[in-house]
Amino acid sequence: MNYREAVFVKTSVSGSDYPRLLDDQGNPLPEIAVLGRSNVGKSSLLNHLFQRKGLVKASSKPGKTAALNFFSIENFCAFVDFPGYGFADVPLHVKKQWGPMVQSYLENRKELKLVLFLFDIRRTPNEEDLALVQWLLNEQVPTILVLTKSDKLNQSEKHQNTKKILEAFGFEKFSYLLYSVPKNRGRNTLMKLIEETL
Repeated sequence: MNYREAVFVKTSVSGSDYPRLLDDQGNPLPEIAVLGRSNVGKSSLLNHLFQRKGLVKASSKPGKTAALNFFSIENFCAFVDFPGYGFADVPLHVKKQWGPMVQSYLENRKELKLVLFLFDIRRTPNEEDLALVQWLLNEQVPTILVLTKSDKLNQSEKHQNTKKILEAFGFEKFSYLLYSVPKNRGRNTLMKLIEETL
């Protein structure tokens, strides 16, 4: 699969507006949902994964809208970029839209085959993070935990923080990896895990 062939499909705000993405045989493309807090580095990671600088736009105002952005890689899969959660400086009505939108997609989208849950390796999981992970487990969707911004820590700190995060989330339930866009680390491992899952 050539990730460089990724293209933006559309932005959707409701289930009735989701695109129907098919391969050459007319089969629905498996979808990969990309979830994480605001400023966790979702846009940077996807651009790095696709090797397409600027394809995935980072919002200048995180959490401004509750919308899903769909990207497809012809005949292989689609990526669904979710708005970040945990944002502070947005209207209450946008925050209220986030939960139902995520729940509706996770529970009803038959094309969903994998979740990439991005988490900043420098953070400690809070109740909101733990609740989302428990929800993913309840939905029984295969999940890969991607610890972003690993270049911000030294080797000892990376080891300690990874251990704490895995213990908090329940490490035995996840495939996981450390990812760094500036250091160009994690891309090959993530591609391998994605292809093994799909």
